[in-house]
Amino acid sequence: MNRIFFNIQRTFNTNSEEQNAIRNAARIKHLAKNEIFLREGDVCKSIGLIEKGSMRLYYDSPEKEVCNDFFFENSVVGSFASFLTEMPSIVSIAAIEDCEIILFEKSDLFLLIQKYPSLKRLADFILQEQFLRAEKREEALLKFSPEKRFKNLLEEHPKIFKRVPLHYVASYLNITPETLSRYRTRFLV
Repeated sequence: MNRIFFNIQRTFNTNSEEQNAIRNAARIKHLAKNEIFLREGDVCKSIGLIEKGSMRLYYDSPEKEVCNDFFFENSVVGSFASFLTEMPSIVSIAAIEDCEIILFEKSDLFLLIQKYPSLKRLADFILQEQFLRAEKREEALLKFSPEKRFKNLLEEHPKIFKRVPLHYVASYLNITPETLSRYRTRFLV
């Protein structure tokens, strides 16, 4: 839990009063491997910061499950559309590994920002990061070849194949498991 708070303090230069308020608003949640963090159709009432572990965001359709994102340590996790609009989520989020997550309820975040206006920078940063992440993902799917998507993923997350089941990675890259196997053989020495 200390890594997340240390990073917040270092990045946003929060004072001790703000740090204590953030710690007091936080709730620790442990998820076992494959446990659901958010189920499609539920409203996302909290946002999490991953202290330990990895998670995946996916769409569940009658034909297949489609993995759309991965979250690792220091990532912010949640369905932001559902969180902000209080509408049912169209995605599910599940633990890939055992996870320790620092949760913040929406109401607690708004109270923190009201009491400590400087913390709005943190909220704005989180939203900006999510927007940029979504746009980058969309660009990759629309503009890049599967091979380029594979290379980019490997560059961003060099240990992904040690932590994430290959069928999730193939789904994320929008390729077949067989194509993923060929890329791994060709590009991983």
